[in-house]
Amino acid sequence: MSIKKNMVRGALVLAGMGLSGTAQADCKGPPFYFQGSIAEVEAPPLLVKTGTGCSFGVNGIPGAVNEVKITQSPKNGRAGVQNLRAVYVAKPGYEGPDEFAYTMIGIDQYGGPMRLTVKRKITVVPNL
Repeated sequence: MSIKKNMVRGALVLAGMGLSGTAQADCKGPPFYFQGSIAEVEAPPLLVKTGTGCSFGVNGIPGAVNEVKITQSPKNGRAGVQNLRAVYVAKPGYEGPDEFAYTMIGIDQYGGPMRLTVKRKITVVPNL
């Protein structure tokens, strides 16, 4: 079994993005930053339209992400991993709070361990 790697360089930034071209407007939240290659962060709150989803990738992390794991499952939606990106999908018809966490594991730019954990608080809304 081969390990997939996602090489990225520059500032340490994470952002949420929609799952498809039309889903871009179905998620709203600001980017956020990590300090270091071993970190746990509570990301700023994210708004997600009911019945839709978002995927969360990395921009500018110096190193290689080899694996992404869901470390806390949401109570009202679903979470998974697709192409080294965490994915959250809101339950159709549900409105209210939810949260989940994911961890990106890999190697930093100096060859040391990288483990970045993100806790996402989500508010599921009928419209954005």
